[in-house]
Amino acid sequence: MPTVVLLDADTVAGWRRSTPSLAQLRQAADDLAQEHPHVRVAVIADPSIKWALADDEQDDFERAIVQRSVVCAPAGTRDGADGWVGAIVERARANGDDVVMVTDRAVGGVRVARLGRDGDRFTFDLDNAHEVAARAAPQWKRRKRT
Repeated sequence: MPTVVLLDADTVAGWRRSTPSLAQLRQAADDLAQEHPHVRVAVIADPSIKWALADDEQDDFERAIVQRSVVCAPAGTRDGADGWVGAIVERARANGDDVVMVTDRAVGGVRVARLGRDGDRFTFDLDNAHEVAARAAPQWKRRKRT
């Protein structure tokens, strides 16, 4: 079964940094492709990451979107970015792909791989990826007015 690895741009670009870096995201994606050449890599992002990047990387981020090396959740996405990620996972599975994510989010039913560093290279522990229980959605209760 083919494997698709979804890289959460926010997580990878900001990993162990005070501000996210597009250069770090690119290096991590390249390192993943070299370490695991048998997987397909898709970089997914919430478009708001653009404004967290340094000014000199914002135009590069736009070019990455145009070149489709980064795919952003469309504005007004049903169920927000989390729903969009869920739709990507469902589609990949419908195509017969195994899905692994590199993220710091809890995405129900998706195996999450650990991101690490060995010297100047990023590492990805795909073999020990494990499913993380999704956080329960907040239960909002309407209060009675008295």
